Amino acid sequence: MDSFEIIGTTKDLRTNTDIYYAQISIEDYLKLVGEDFDRFDIQRPRQDYRAYSRMKKDIIDGALLPTITLAINPKEIQSFEKLFSTRDVNSLSAKLLASNSIYILDGLQRTYILNDINKDGFKFKNGQKLLVEFWLEKEIKHLIYRLIVLNAGQKPMSMRHQVELLFITMQDKIQEGIDGLTLISERDESRRSKPKQFPFDRIVVAYYSFITKSAMIKRDNIVVQELNEMEVINSNEDELNQNFTEFLFYLNIYTSIDNETFRIYNHFTDIKVKGPQNWFAEEITITSFFAAISQFATDEKRKERINKALERFLEKLVATEKNIDILALNVLSDIREGISPKKYNVGIETRKILTNGFKEFFREEGESSFEDCWKNGTN
Repeated sequence: MDSFEIIGTTKDLRTNTDIYYAQISIEDYLKLVGEDFDRFDIQRPRQDYRAYSRMKKDIIDGALLPTITLAINPKEIQSFEKLFSTRDVNSLSAKLLASNSIYILDGLQRTYILNDINKDGFKFKNGQKLLVEFWLEKEIKHLIYRLIVLNAGQKPMSMRHQVELLFITMQDKIQEGIDGLTLISERDESRRSKPKQFPFDRIVVAYYSFITKSAMIKRDNIVVQELNEMEVINSNEDELNQNFTEFLFYLNIYTSIDNETFRIYNHFTDIKVKGPQNWFAEEITITSFFAAISQFATDEKRKERINKALERFLEKLVATEKNIDILALNVLSDIREGISPKKYNVGIETRKILTNGFKEFFREEGESSFEDCWKNGTN
């Protein structure tokens, strides 16, 4: 990358994050982010926006685009810091190209357009450059604060999108912190062959449900959704960090539950639910479970109830033989079939039943059967 040049540096004084500004030719930028720059299977699809046609023409005419923001995988930042600080451009360029650790935080749609122009065989103007900024952030709490709070006013980027960006950068660290956890792409969901395999997108919505206290990911009531999100945005950095730490704690337990239920329900044929061994990997289950935790955990005593319920449940699962409907999935299926699609949205009603059922389970510290919890969840 002969065109790569560091042109300045600054610091985010709120989070103490080092930021480096650079300029680079468009051709070298496309090499830097790689052909699979959109490799993460998340909900930030390519946009068909009229203004992008104009942008494409302007780029061909030589227009300078707004700065593109990039981040480096937090676990690898330490190995990059010295190269950035000494401005060893040659070594830095080589390491960046070889690392495959670059994430586009802001500028994906522009990159799509640049890639299209390049694939069309167009030769960019001599000296046509891009401005990029690199955020060197390795602290989880600062990254959470940066992506969720400071970016909150940037439309059309939603909070859901910001959470996805957070999890992209933290994906390796999350997998390393939870024994056996494997995050797979959503398109590989049907290939789940063992427990603790979860589509990446499911873990994203689990955290979103946890921080917004809602299992209604596709909520019709936008006002309620925005109020829930504003509560998160108004949180301070320590609160966000504590929420993230608690989420990982419960995610660890959740994967252990999935491990046991996969064993119990695998090859269980006398069940009305399709693929019962994968029930805890379903989006509706994940969102309801984590929404129930955050809704119920309003104080330390209630958190103790949740922890005791989950501890007892895990012990009971370990002692349970195969082919036993310990989750009362047949009862849950009967309840769901009783929901009138003419009167109710079946998906929304199911999420309510699951969320209320899990809350009932926590309230009773794991002493109630799931059959009773699902029935009480309909009230």
